[in-house]
Amino acid sequence: MSIFSMRIRHKGSNILLISLLCLVSFMIQQNVLTYFSIYNVTCNMPLTLVIIWGAITGSPLPPITANELRTHNIWQIFLKQAASGSVSGAFTGAFIAALYSSIIPIYPVSYPIVGWIAGYFSLRSLQKQSFICIPLVFLLTGIAESIMSWQLTLSGRIGVYDHLFSIVLPEALLNSIIAPFVYFPIKQWLEAKQNRMA
Repeated sequence: MSIFSMRIRHKGSNILLISLLCLVSFMIQQNVLTYFSIYNVTCNMPLTLVIIWGAITGSPLPPITANELRTHNIWQIFLKQAASGSVSGAFTGAFIAALYSSIIPIYPVSYPIVGWIAGYFSLRSLQKQSFICIPLVFLLTGIAESIMSWQLTLSGRIGVYDHLFSIVLPEALLNSIIAPFVYFPIKQWLEAKQNRMA
């Protein structure tokens, strides 16, 4: 008789996996990818990992029905839709942001927010998952970097918005290029794990 249920072991192994992936991607970013820049912009592998993990582990709710629109008020509908983000993606983003806060002068709030938002685009329920992860990473990288520049501006950094568009587009393109290389190994590992449990 096992001490922990199968569900707790499954969640624990997912937490261990994503923690190791976060540390490895952060080390690769700091020690390898910083030397491969295009116009002084590098891809952001940890941000790409947060977006992909949030999109894979997200669980969007079914669309709101006409009956729910008639019987619920706006606040209830908003709360129901807000609950469909990825909690796992938000925690992954928070972990990566904690690692980055030792390098930059602020805590990057954008990582947990983008991890949560990625859950709305659950790739498990879509047909062409590999193609959709590319524009998803492109879009959410732009959102994350905009939030980061807003934070840096509020903390007293001058001229952040002046350079925002010259940095966001190349970084979003580079993140989109590496997105399938992050997506496929994680997806295959989670599918193999689900097949073993079934």
